[in-house]
Amino acid sequence: MTSPAFAVEETTPQNMTCQEFMDMNPKSMTPVAFWVVNRNTDFSGGDYVDWHEVETVSVPKMLQECHKNPAAKLGDLSAVIKK
Repeated sequence: MTSPAFAVEETTPQNMTCQEFMDMNPKSMTPVAFWVVNRNTDFSGGDYVDWHEVETVSVPKMLQECHKNPAAKLGDLSAVIKK
């Protein structure tokens, strides 16, 4: 028996708010940023995204954008982060 109080919501980082991202353990930020940056990316011919680059470039960009709009969804920031 399921309860409406426990409705299933997709728990991928794209649905996280910026406030949730900023409140999380900093050690968890890089994997979340990695997912957001690489979502819907088709890698071919040996292309890849460097983990260190995500950690040193994408996480600070995400934090900067999140401070501007804490209610924004992380999935909506991917275009800004990839610039």
